[in-house]
Amino acid sequence: MLDEIYQVSFQGNRIDLVPGVDLYNHDFTKLPNRDIKIYKLARRSLSIITSSEYTDKPVDVWADICSGTRQETEATVTQLKALLQDQNGDLAVLEAGLEVDYTATLNEFNIEWNGNHAYAHLVFLASDPIGTSTAELTLTSITGITTSSNSATFLVSGSYKAEPVITVVINTVTGGTGGSISLVNARTSQGITITANFVNGDILQIDSLNYTATINGIDVDFEGIFPVFPPGSQQLGYSDTFTTRSADLVATYHPRLV
Repeated sequence: MLDEIYQVSFQGNRIDLVPGVDLYNHDFTKLPNRDIKIYKLARRSLSIITSSEYTDKPVDVWADICSGTRQETEATVTQLKALLQDQNGDLAVLEAGLEVDYTATLNEFNIEWNGNHAYAHLVFLASDPIGTSTAELTLTSITGITTSSNSATFLVSGSYKAEPVITVVINTVTGGTGGSISLVNARTSQGITITANFVNGDILQIDSLNYTATINGIDVDFEGIFPVFPPGSQQLGYSDTFTTRSADLVATYHPRLV
């Protein structure tokens, strides 16, 4: 667990713990680069953006490297470079008080020498430009659902949409044969519906990040679009077609940052 402001880890190697390496600055807050496609409207001095997808993100770290003599510092620079050679490695940083993981490759290693000090500017290029926090948080939890529809309001943290894992435990049910459960973003109506023969004890789980829907761990068909929730105040809606039910619902997610 990273617990200091300038700790950075790559492929499990703590850069700041390399003897002679002092991290003194970083920048993890740059927006990722975007692939923006623009369509020119015919016979008008106007265009519209048809798509805007994040592609990659630079992650900057600055270090003062000094191990004694110039030669000793050069040896430390060589050691540091050797630790950072993997492509698409796991880069872990502290961002907004959260430990955040990126998939990244070292893209630049720029050094300015001053005697036996090497002032290094390291630039990683994150191929997965959305950083994912290692902390799993609960968006909402509803115990004892007994009506055919329910909803819960919650706050999404981070700077990118939440793509939660939503788990529904069917404690008891009547009229479950050929029944359906719908889980939606109540503000946008985006969501999915699962139809099955539901019985007591069934556990339905949908994963909006990995696009999976399971009942008791077995993949099932679904209709619709997996619900996602932008940062800020959001609302999850639940509905079913059962005669009676007693169910519990919990939605968890890992905050994500751009």
